[in-house]
Amino acid sequence: MRFDIEGFITFDTEDTSLVNVLTGDCIELSQTSTRLLAELLNHQGDLLSRNEIFQSVFDKYGARASNSNLNQYISTLRRNLCDLGVEKEIIVTVPRIGFKISEDAIINNDREYKTPCLDEKIPEVSPAYQKWRYRPLFTKILIVAAGIMMMFVINYQIGRVDNETHEIVQGKCQFFLTPALSMKEVADSFALASQPLDCSSVKEVYVYRQQIKSSLGNYIQLLIVECKKSKSNCVSFYIREQGNV
Repeated sequence: MRFDIEGFITFDTEDTSLVNVLTGDCIELSQTSTRLLAELLNHQGDLLSRNEIFQSVFDKYGARASNSNLNQYISTLRRNLCDLGVEKEIIVTVPRIGFKISEDAIINNDREYKTPCLDEKIPEVSPAYQKWRYRPLFTKILIVAAGIMMMFVINYQIGRVDNETHEIVQGKCQFFLTPALSMKEVADSFALASQPLDCSSVKEVYVYRQQIKSSLGNYIQLLIVECKKSKSNCVSFYIREQGNV
């Protein structure tokens, strides 16, 4: 499962990592921290008591559960998010009860970016298989490399675009594409996505093609980062291309 936090942080439960897609900064989480953050995000809007968290995150996996232990993991997750540039308090403490995800937090998961190409049912896998089904190391390198590329493309100091991208203006949108991408391919991909292409306001749109290899097969997706002209507010999401490998 993959979550997007505040539009620029990617949390991948299989990679057990938090990645800032704009800077390329990556923090690897422990298994317990990954389970804890996933449990909170999966119950966004709900208050989870300490006992519920003890059972689903610690006891179920044979980990030692205590109030001090849980507080330490919560503190570490908050520090990790802060280090990656999240200024908002994502995890809220409810005194004497438990924890929840802030109602103001912007959270999306990969189910919400599903396109018609993804309508086929994904076969269920057994718990024994899930224990060792982890994405290979090169996928982590690919994510970090994409973030580093975007760091050079989105230059906050002088607003300069990297020389290895080309610029296309459509409506009030200013697109920056890698040489291998055409505007027609981007428009066709948006036509299949649940999130429409909206160029009614001034914005910059950065588009990168990624090839993802997983145990369920290989596929190609587009990483879209939409930024307001000031770059003070960016939103990222993924579109799977129709022509997959």
